[in-house]
Amino acid sequence: MVKLREPQKRFIEDMGTHMVGWGLPRTTGRVYAYLLLQSAPVSLDDVTSELGVAKSGASVAMRQLLRMGLARSETQRGTRRLLFSGLQTIEAIFTARSAQASDLVDRLREGARAASTASTRARLSEMSRRMEQLVEGMTAQYARAHDIGRAAEGGTR
Repeated sequence: MVKLREPQKRFIEDMGTHMVGWGLPRTTGRVYAYLLLQSAPVSLDDVTSELGVAKSGASVAMRQLLRMGLARSETQRGTRRLLFSGLQTIEAIFTARSAQASDLVDRLREGARAASTASTRARLSEMSRRMEQLVEGMTAQYARAHDIGRAAEGGTR
């Protein structure tokens, strides 16, 4: 394992601070930044050693990143040990976050069906409708940006 250089350490600390604004613990942001800097999946022991965080904190951070769709895990061959990697492309992150937003739309619709008053049903239905519009709009905007990027690169990727 290569020792982290100063610019990498700054990136890790900055990402930790940034992700606090997402409502996540600083450690989660630091772990995510560390994963983004890696060219291959890493173990929890690698993370704790490099970042100087407790294994319990690193484990909680990994679970949060997995749940948010910002990381993935795989089993190391021949062992039960898990290896982790951060999603390395905007496409992968966008797809994961869009799936979570679509799931929220489904939950809001479910809530609207379960609501006991007309006003609550209407409020939850409106929330689901607006969230669905937002997801559709973001998906369309992303597709346009992706197409523009491909055209600018001459259609190659």
